[in-house]
Amino acid sequence: MTADSTAVVKRIYNNNVLLCEENGTEVVVVGKGIGYTVKAGEQFNTAAAGLRRFVPDKNYGANHVAELMSDASLEETEVTAAIITMARAELDIKVEQRLFLPLLDHLSFAVLRAREGQHIDYPLRWEVEQVFPHEAAVGRTAVGIVRDRLGVQLQEGEWSAFALHFVTAQWAGGELTHTLTMAKTIAAAFSVLEREWRRPIDQQSMSAARFVAHLRYLWARGMNNEQLDESLVDFMAPVRSSYPEAARGAETLAELFGDAMNTRLTSDEVAYLALHASRLYVDSRRE
Repeated sequence: MTADSTAVVKRIYNNNVLLCEENGTEVVVVGKGIGYTVKAGEQFNTAAAGLRRFVPDKNYGANHVAELMSDASLEETEVTAAIITMARAELDIKVEQRLFLPLLDHLSFAVLRAREGQHIDYPLRWEVEQVFPHEAAVGRTAVGIVRDRLGVQLQEGEWSAFALHFVTAQWAGGELTHTLTMAKTIAAAFSVLEREWRRPIDQQSMSAARFVAHLRYLWARGMNNEQLDESLVDFMAPVRSSYPEAARGAETLAELFGDAMNTRLTSDEVAYLALHASRLYVDSRRE
């Protein structure tokens, strides 16, 4: 919308949240005190300065968004925005709304739990730390922002939940369940290779970090039906000849990832996986 365009107010949820209809589409608008300024049926400029505007999607319908915004305080909304600004500076996150709504949903509930002394277990903390160390660090920064801005110390382990939301926004198409599966699968990949190669792998090494990066892109391609195919170069044959252990490991991982994504990896994906596995294999022998 342009700055002078208007929508019709359908419902006033509270003093700060409106449900409007804009060119036939429902939108939720959030701003301090805007509920005082209009009545249902009146026109309202949803693009005015200082407002946040949300378009419902497949994960968050209009009423869901409005209720979420009504339940959360304006302070929590602003802290969520501050966390996203920080995360976008540190990570490759381009779609703000896809992160804002689930992050606010989590933050609001996490703050409530902390104030009431309730604790829940985050069993994937180890996997998140190992597989997504950059996002884990940003998650810890997010916990610090909550402490500094809201005066609430979240429970230990909340950083991993924030980290998973950051990963979801980057790699899993907005689906947190896909992120959880990806984290478990990548963590399992190292266990598989250590068992097949009969040696430990330093998951803090640069070679391990590069391997994780490849697995993340592999996952994203697989989930988006964009797997590598029809390569003019046969990478598998030289890897199988020089590093048969890496080739066998890649074939095992191809089954692991194929099952997790409910698909079958192309021969090119398996070949590139073998190529990256061979580098990890060589580096593991040097350790």
